[in-house]
Order: sequence, then C-alpha cells, then structure tokens
Amino acid sequence: MEHKNAYVLVVDDMEINRSILSSMLSSFDVQSDLAGSAAECLECCRKKQYDLILLDHRMPEVDGVDTLVHLKELFRRNGTDTPVICHTAESAKDNINLYKAAGFADVLLKPVDPEDLSRILLTYLPQGAVNSFISSDHKKKLESELAILPDWLKSIPKLDLMSGLEHCGDAEDLLQSLEVFASSIHDKSNELDEFCSAGNWPMYSLRTHSLKSMAGLVGAKELADEAAKLEYLSRQEETDDLPDLTRELLDHYRAFEILSEHFKPVVQAPITNTSVPREPEDFKTILFVEGTHGMVNKGIINKLKEVGYSIICVPDDPAEILEHRYNANFWIYYPAGDPEHIHMISSHLAELCEDDNRTLFLVGDALDIAEARQIHNPDCIKAEYARPIDMDAFVDDMLSFSDMQYESSRTKTIFLIDDDLDFLTVTERWLREKYQVKSFRSGREALFYLNSTVPDLILLDYIMPGMDGFETMQEIRQIPCSHDVPIVFLTGQSDRENVMKILEKKPDGYLLKSMPKEALMDSLDRLFRDLLIKNNTLR
Repeated sequence: MEHKNAYVLVVDDMEINRSILSSMLSSFDVQSDLAGSAAECLECCRKKQYDLILLDHRMPEVDGVDTLVHLKELFRRNGTDTPVICHTAESAKDNINLYKAAGFADVLLKPVDPEDLSRILLTYLPQGAVNSFISSDHKKKLESELAILPDWLKSIPKLDLMSGLEHCGDAEDLLQSLEVFASSIHDKSNELDEFCSAGNWPMYSLRTHSLKSMAGLVGAKELADEAAKLEYLSRQEETDDLPDLTRELLDHYRAFEILSEHFKPVVQAPITNTSVPREPEDFKTILFVEGTHGMVNKGIINKLKEVGYSIICVPDDPAEILEHRYNANFWIYYPAGDPEHIHMISSHLAELCEDDNRTLFLVGDALDIAEARQIHNPDCIKAEYARPIDMDAFVDDMLSFSDMQYESSRTKTIFLIDDDLDFLTVTERWLREKYQVKSFRSGREALFYLNSTVPDLILLDYIMPGMDGFETMQEIRQIPCSHDVPIVFLTGQSDRENVMKILEKKPDGYLLKSMPKEALMDSLDRLFRDLLIKNNTLR
C-alpha cells in the first residue's frame, strides 16, 4: 500500500526559525506548512490534519501553552489527536517537565540539532511515514552516488563517504570538495602547528574552527570532532594538553594527504550562472478559464489588455486547459454553472498548478468562488475577487504579481564572506549553480566592493580574525545603499549558547556551516521567497 506522506506544521513567530526548521524537515523528506502565530496555527489545523506540530512556546499575544489548550479542544471536536512538540530555547529540565505536564508530547530545544529532530520524527510520525523517511528516494540517491565514486577513495581510512555525500549532494561535488580539502592540508597543518608552538591561541582557535567545518563537510567526521574539541579547549584557555593533542590531530589530518596523489592539478574554468535573463514583459501572459461569457469577463480582459497583458481565453473544459497549460505564467478561473462541474474544473486546475508551479486567481460570484475552493489543495489559489469587482485594484494586484514573478526569476547576487579559503571555494561552487556570487576573505574587502555593487544577500562568517562578523555587519548597515540588504551569519557553532549569542546581534538569519548542500540551497530559496512575499504582498 502506498504510504501517506508526512506533513508537519511549524509554528514560530520568528520567520528565520520557521525557515530553518522547514529546511531541516525538507532534508528529511518531510513536508511542512508554516504559521507565525496562534491564530494562523489554529486556522491551518481547521483546514488540514497534520501528523505532527512543532509549536514555539514564547510567542506574543497567545503563547504556546494557551495555543495547546485551543488545539486540544479542536482535536477533541474533530476526533483527532495530533502530537504537539514544544519548540523552545529553554533547556532547564524543570521547564521541560513542566511543558510535558502541560500536555506537550515532547520538547525540541533551540537551536535544533538534526539528531534531536530525527528522534522526534522517528518517534511521533506515523509508521508508514517513518518507513518512507528511512528508505527514502534521497537515501537511494546517495547509495547510487556512492557507487559512482572511485574504488581508491573507498579505501581511504576514517573517511565516511555517505556523510560526505549527504553534505555535498552528489559524487561530483564530493570529489571537488575533497580536492579542495586535500590541496591545503600541507599549508594549513604547518600553520596550525606554528600557532600551537607560539601559543597564539586566538588564531589557533580560528584555524581549528575552520578545520572542523571543512572536515565535517567532506565526511572526515573523526577529524572534525577532534578539531571541535581542540577549538573548545583553546577558547576556554585550557591549553596545558594542547601541544600533545595537536600532534595527534596533525597526524590524523596529514594522513589525508594521500588524497592529493589521486587529484591531478587542473586549471578549471570559472563557474558561471548560465540562466538566460528574462524581461518583465515575459511574465504578462494569462490563461483565462471561462465558466461563462458576459460583460464582466470582457471588462476584465479589456482592463488587463490595456496594461499590456496577453490573454488566452479557453472554456472550462479539461482538454482545452491541457492544450494551453504551458502558454501562460498564471491563470484566472471564472467559475459558473453546476457545482459538481465547478468542483471538477477547480480540482483539475489545482492539480495542474501544483505540477506546473503555476498560480491561480478566482473571479466571479461569491457562491461560485466558495464552491471552487472546496478542493483538497486550495493553497494554489493566490487571491479571490467576488463581484462587484474593483477593477483598478484587481489590475494593480495582477501587475504586482507579475512583478513578483519577474523578481523571483531574476538571478540574485550573493556576497560570501569567510576567511577560510577552502570553505569559501566549496560553498561558492555550490552557490554559483543558481546565483551570482562574489567571494571575500574579509569584511574589509567586502565593504570596499559595496561602493559599486549592492547584493541581494550577504552570507557572513561570524568568527573571523580582525573584524569579525558582527563588526562587519555593523559597518555594512551604516552604508546607505546596503542598509537594508539581508545579512545571514554562517557559523560552525551549533550549540545553544553560541547560537543565542549570534541571534542577540539581530542578523536576518543564521545558517550552520554543517548544513548539507541541498538544505543550504533550500534555505536560501525560502529566504528569497519570504523576502519577496514580505515586500510584495497582494491586498
């Protein structure tokens, strides 16, 4: 029997927390909806039954405990019992017990550790969904990529190739990342040795921090753990054992130089984004599905043509809709007639919208629109316009939506700032598959370029020598042209204390350097999409 896909509702008043959790769920092949308040949470649960709810405790107006009370009453009326997990930054055991006593099934601490999230999913998702999660297409893909890797690589000790593939995405990206990792072992190990001998612990901690991130990325998990331990000791100024521990670390690190014997130095052409730029006019074609003919239809069509739209009119017939499904950027449906027919056409349109990534608008009589919404996936319906229609407002909304589509398709520019050349090289290669990327080794270097180029996003390493991430962010936000550019911190520190320190600086978000490639790209997609919706909300 085909399994039921797991669906989780994420409730948090902070947009970045919702985005991060959704991205992590996506990496586990779990779908999610997002809500920013108790009211949105309850509305979502009235429309859809979820397998699991991750509910923030501290929210303005109505907190998590009061929201849980309303949810329990809703579940009682519906005859359901969805597990609700308290999502909180408070780690005291007394508080955890209190949340469980209040009726939460479990507690998930912020910042979320992927292993903790995995435990929650395996414990509370339906059995069929858990099986799907364990034996997902993603795991099969990784196994097929593992088979592609050369045999010599599989014999390298202490290299977890499945972990490397999980982070890098595929065999090609893993090989490229390993080549970057291997090329710097000689210089970086000597540098780390010198810092240790000189007792330069600030630089030592920076270099072990960078090694931790890069080793974890390529699957050298034991080396990453060793580097993390030494980074912690150096930051705590517990340095008595560091010389001996460093020698052990360097022996382990230099053993990976064997990788260099298999990578031939090559001059690689720079990676560029090859997408063809599109113009705003490319997003002004509409498929108008008519359930009836009349003056209202003609008025809508004429108004849209006046502002430059091309209109493809088709009757509400499935065959006609299929014939023109690829010819327009978004669709308008004017439902009319028999309710069963309206339901059939709206369901058909919704399925096509989902398959083709299209968006649907409804216009017409209020009762017919209400009937058209009675489908299992109404999320594709962007807006409704019941008669009498304010034509000027309607046309303004269509123009705004076209602008949103154009902005969404435009290739975004990202500034990537990190002092670690290896991490910079690998991450830039990933990002260039979709974005225009400019990389910088320091905040000062990036600040110079901001005088001539304003990016759409800045990804900023939090821990850097000289001017750190926070100081760089302060400087960037003092420049008028870059004052509003979103800044997201990159960090290799995933423990609660350090992440909370980062969030206190009030960046627009933070991303862990240990995130797999797919999760990183998905997080950026969501961030740009959320910014677009925030800046271009239809009425």
